[in-house]
Amino acid sequence: MGILIVAVIATLVGFALILFIGRGQPISPASPENLAREGQGDMAWVRGYGIEGFQRLLLTLFTEMGFHPERSERGARSVELFANDPTPIRGGRLYVHGLFGAPGVPADAEEVRNMIESARAELVGKAVLVTLGNFSTEAREAAKGNPIDLIDGDDLARLARKHLPQAFAQRKI
Repeated sequence: MGILIVAVIATLVGFALILFIGRGQPISPASPENLAREGQGDMAWVRGYGIEGFQRLLLTLFTEMGFHPERSERGARSVELFANDPTPIRGGRLYVHGLFGAPGVPADAEEVRNMIESARAELVGKAVLVTLGNFSTEAREAAKGNPIDLIDGDDLARLARKHLPQAFAQRKI
């Protein structure tokens, strides 16, 4: 019985020391406190990597999601990615257009209409328009009924957390 009491006391002292020593230590970037502090949809850290980093993020993300990239091109403020989904029945070619727009300026309906026309010209089955920010109401209306998905910064953050947890937690791409 005496050994049991000594073991309990030693365990309590050990936990107390861990809590005391750990006070003030940095918290993991993936901790819920940091995600809440930064905002769950905060993809502003990607801007620090520039358009090259944004292209790398999209390539890595879609590859991790099971797509096979065919080609990727980068412009001054946008990224184009063509990928193939090898899944039977629901698979096919995918056209992804990433907008690296100015912070706080939503993507508008003209971007959506241009994307739909480009997807038709490239003969792809599905188009995806991605932005680090958000979409205007008119842009969302223009996308309705068309084979296009809109992924804003919040959706992109959710996808990155799910498919690229290490990169999202460390803010590295």
